[in-house]
Amino acid sequence: MTRSLCCLAAFAVAAPVGGQTAIFYPDPPASSFSVTRDVRYGSADTTTLRMDIYRPAGRSSLRPVLILNAVALPRTYAVNANLARIAASKGLVAIIPDLRLASGPEDLRLLLTHLAERGREYGLDTAAITIFGASSNASRALVVAQDPNEKRIKAAVLFYGGPDAGVNITQIRRDLPMLYVRAGLDRPFVNASIDTMIVRALAQNAPITVINHAGGHHGFESTDDDVITRELIDQTVDFVKRVTSPAYRAALASGFGYATAAAHVSAGNWSAAASTYADLVARKPDDPRLRLSYGNALLGNRQFAAACEEFDKLKGKGLGPRDLGLPAASACLQKGDPEAAMAWLRTIPKQFLPARVKDDSTFSALKDRADFRALFQP
Repeated sequence: MTRSLCCLAAFAVAAPVGGQTAIFYPDPPASSFSVTRDVRYGSADTTTLRMDIYRPAGRSSLRPVLILNAVALPRTYAVNANLARIAASKGLVAIIPDLRLASGPEDLRLLLTHLAERGREYGLDTAAITIFGASSNASRALVVAQDPNEKRIKAAVLFYGGPDAGVNITQIRRDLPMLYVRAGLDRPFVNASIDTMIVRALAQNAPITVINHAGGHHGFESTDDDVITRELIDQTVDFVKRVTSPAYRAALASGFGYATAAAHVSAGNWSAAASTYADLVARKPDDPRLRLSYGNALLGNRQFAAACEEFDKLKGKGLGPRDLGLPAASACLQKGDPEAAMAWLRTIPKQFLPARVKDDSTFSALKDRADFRALFQP
């Protein structure tokens, strides 16, 4: 094999060093996987679209699938074939499809439709599909994976690439685990686009895992021959296995409503937060932490009376005195009940009552009261 100069992902690429061949990741033995080539998955504009399927050897159960999203590259391109071999040797089904430059997203959706219909014949779990994209193909992967209507993709792996210019992904799926591997030595504008996506995903409380390869170059798999590169390859395969497992998917689905409610809080959308938490509380009325979040959402939405009532239900439920007492005091005071507010503040031990409360404008109506000032005296 020869060293690839392409900026796309390159696994197990060999590079001549000092007259010898250096393998960045050990190429798996041929006995550990099998390849079926030229499988037709669709046609468009008189073009027949095909794929190569890499399967683990000696495995009869359905396996998670990793789609290598590499637009306008031949299926035999070494960097993708190497990744497919490694993934298959470690228990995944890897697919390298024909994806055309002018219609990559449309071709990918044709592939997903075909896999939904025929995937079991290929030994893959159609409920465990991950898409991989690196460099500019990370942008193309994001366009399809982050489509809120595209539920067939269950996870995404993105290497050193964010949205291209003109691609505006504003809504991040909270049901799609993402692994983002960032190359710290990459060009500033590339990392800036990645950082924007990461910040947006965190702000929307999306399930994102970020690895910053601080000393890594763009295309580190084929330029940086070290233990970190090999570890990142292992982590990538492990991530796909973990987040597509039935137990993980079930846990993600179970927590979806809670993640959505918290995202509304993060965005300051208190009305949506209160509504979402109300639905959750109706299902789990005996969860004090959930009811505390609901009360805070009501407070944020300026439903002071309802918030004060909700907090009152949490007395003696084992919550932290400051976590409960401060929002309860705020809600009751803004409801117009300063006595109830003072009663809540007195439930907070002095060592846990923040000094900032004394000058907080929220409690300005209490500042002239001797019992309020006494709360902050040694």
